[in-house]
Amino acid sequence: MASRLRRRTRQRQRMSPTLRWVAYSAAFFFLLAGGFFLIGNLGTSQDAVAGLGQHGAKTVTTSNTILNEYTALTNNASAGSTNIRVTSSSLNANGRFSAALEAGDLLMIVQMQGASISVADASTYGQISSYNNCGNFEFVQVASVPSGTQINLSTGLARSYSISGKVQVVRVPRYSSLTINSGASVTCPAWNGTTGGIVAIECNGATVINGSIDVSGKGFRGGATEQNTSTPGNSTIWRSTLDTDGAEKGESIAGPASSLSNGRYGRGAPANGGGGGNSHNGGGGGGANGGSTALWNGKGNPHNLNANWTTAWNLEAVGFALNTSSGGGRGGYSWSSNFNNPITTAPGNAAWAGDNRKNVGGYGGRPLTYAAGKIFMGGGGGAGDSNNNVGTPGGNGGGIVYLLSGSTVSGSGTINANGASVATSSGTPGDAGGGGGGGGTIFIYSYSATVTGLTLNANGGNGGSQNLNNGGEVEGNGGGGGGGYISTTNPVLLTRNVNGGTYGTTNAPPMVNFTANGATSGGAGTIVNNPTNPYTTPTALPIELKSFDANPESEGSVTLSWVTASEINNDYFTLERSTDGMHYSVINKQPGAGNSTTERYYSFTDTEPDDGDNFYRLTQTDYDGKFETFDPVHVYVKNKNASGAAIANAYPNPFSDRFEVNMKGVLDSRGELTLVNSGGVTIRSIPIGPDDISRTQAFDNLEGLPSGLYILYLTDAEGKNASMVKLVKR
Repeated sequence: MASRLRRRTRQRQRMSPTLRWVAYSAAFFFLLAGGFFLIGNLGTSQDAVAGLGQHGAKTVTTSNTILNEYTALTNNASAGSTNIRVTSSSLNANGRFSAALEAGDLLMIVQMQGASISVADASTYGQISSYNNCGNFEFVQVASVPSGTQINLSTGLARSYSISGKVQVVRVPRYSSLTINSGASVTCPAWNGTTGGIVAIECNGATVINGSIDVSGKGFRGGATEQNTSTPGNSTIWRSTLDTDGAEKGESIAGPASSLSNGRYGRGAPANGGGGGNSHNGGGGGGANGGSTALWNGKGNPHNLNANWTTAWNLEAVGFALNTSSGGGRGGYSWSSNFNNPITTAPGNAAWAGDNRKNVGGYGGRPLTYAAGKIFMGGGGGAGDSNNNVGTPGGNGGGIVYLLSGSTVSGSGTINANGASVATSSGTPGDAGGGGGGGGTIFIYSYSATVTGLTLNANGGNGGSQNLNNGGEVEGNGGGGGGGYISTTNPVLLTRNVNGGTYGTTNAPPMVNFTANGATSGGAGTIVNNPTNPYTTPTALPIELKSFDANPESEGSVTLSWVTASEINNDYFTLERSTDGMHYSVINKQPGAGNSTTERYYSFTDTEPDDGDNFYRLTQTDYDGKFETFDPVHVYVKNKNASGAAIANAYPNPFSDRFEVNMKGVLDSRGELTLVNSGGVTIRSIPIGPDDISRTQAFDNLEGLPSGLYILYLTDAEGKNASMVKLVKR
């Protein structure tokens, strides 16, 4: 009975100091807020040399140049995995690279969404209960591309990713130097719910930006307008599935508004997305990103241009004129129809008529936590409540810019990751304005060199204003978006802005003395200097293991074999055996090849296996004592004198619509070949007898199976696993 394991492993980086800085810092760079990626090498020692700067010197001379290619993960990926499944592995659909993805190329993997939030119908709606895998990201180097949907990696993943949270894979250019000329610009496709919103670049030499990198408004999407207005007189509604209860919320790390359980519409802010205006023509709240998580209350920051404004704010609540909040600004008051003075008549007073100008604007989005090494786009602003086709949606949040350079980053240009401002609406009668988008993320890392001369902007977008001249009628304005996140190493003479967006205004005649009409500005974001590395880059080991097999022989012994594709400074291998999978003893030690770039074959026959279960594991040890132990393989031995059967091979692997199985050994009675998926669900079973061992067994008509990992088991009459093999469905 046999068991087979195939695994690609990491290789040690034997690097010059220039290469070493990249390897040890890259993982951290991408964990801290972000936006523009210029990333270091994380691959094997051989690929590292080829990878850094492999795309040559780059000069950008045109506007709106896109440098990255994008795809999406199609299967969950766990920490330690050395391969990923994607929609398309070519990552050159738009011809932005000279060839399809290949060994030595660099990828960024990032989970965009998937946070858990409170769904209480209260002001606590949208509070983040768990980030889960949302915001996880890392840079990995490609080892090989075996199929149109699979990518093998040079190192195991450092973090886990859940496809339910929209995980995108970004191909990163690796330039020897980068220049963006004056008047030229680099950008990215807008986030579409699956991919986009990120500029990621690695540059081994100097980076000079005299033009711009701009991902403003490329992040999470603002809430959409709808025309089914809320009923006048409705109380505050924080979350609802009905568009009659408010406008649509902004997109956030919790997902798009349409996916929010019991909360697509209404005032509550979902994580960093802004809440929608509710009641009747309440304004939308601004999105968010950076800022202090301890200072959020959702109400934003009132502007006090004069004493009259202070008086107007304090009519809402005593002392409200001094309210301070991080994150997005709040949307303005709901519809009123009478001509009153806002300096003397409080919001909610029946004298206003209409919907009495209630305090029901969408709450501003929440700032996010970057301390755990996450990265996020700016949240979308909430839409203003609308029924006359002149309301405005929420603004999109800013995207991500991540730049890593091996030398100085300089120039007179700008990097922009601002949240989108909302346009002014006009109409008679009017509708409410949407909230501004939250500022995005900019991260620049330059190893032992300065970042100088540039202007970096990750400001929140402005809330929607109104151009109204409709007698006494007034509608709510949009709140400003919260500021974003900027992190840089070695800053010198940099200009960095993470300001909150301003509130929308109205020119409706009753509001001549208080044009904010209850809408507030967003809070400031976050600026970080010389961040520390939240990661320890995984240590690379010096072999690439292609296979490790355990097969029983007719005399009751077990033959162990393994194959390496390459070896670097490999001292020796150790084989161990266990009966319980926990307590192991050494049964063999063999010298390694030292250094090799060709396949090497190793074997050992265990003549003293135990009756029953036998687990074998292989450990590789480097010359300097560093080691890696690979996953164990399993064999069931009836007794030392009994014969057994095993799967010799299954081919093709990977398969598309069918595969064939060859077996070896002796089967004493009847058994079964059983194909199961990665969740343990049986797909198909084929009964076999002693005479079938010598025949090829076919599994046909498998084209309808989802792509992914499957396991084929050979069991005996007692249901004992004789052997197994892993297969991949294309």
